[in-house]
Amino acid sequence: MLQRLLAEFLHHEGVEQALVFDDRGRMLSSVAKQGVLPATEEAVNLTVLALAATQHTNFGELHEVWLEGEQTTMIDVITPYRILMLQGKRSKVARWRHAVDHLRKQLATTPEF
Repeated sequence: MLQRLLAEFLHHEGVEQALVFDDRGRMLSSVAKQGVLPATEEAVNLTVLALAATQHTNFGELHEVWLEGEQTTMIDVITPYRILMLQGKRSKVARWRHAVDHLRKQLATTPEF
């Protein structure tokens, strides 16, 4: 079921990969075009760096990270134990964020297999 939810993101402009990992960096599920390896290590490293930045500067809690350039990456902390990363071509990342909001409850509660 989690893979079906992630596959929905591939229908959005620019999204080439969607993955969910837990707070220990363990990948729970991933979808991408054939032959594309999940960028789990990159997602975990970006999340760790962003968490460290928010903790050391007292900016509050981390909810999401957006990286925009030739490659676009969006990381969203669905729950403290479930983190989503969308990655792809330059695109309108705000539309990705809107799509995440529509599936947030399902992403947070869908069992992993």
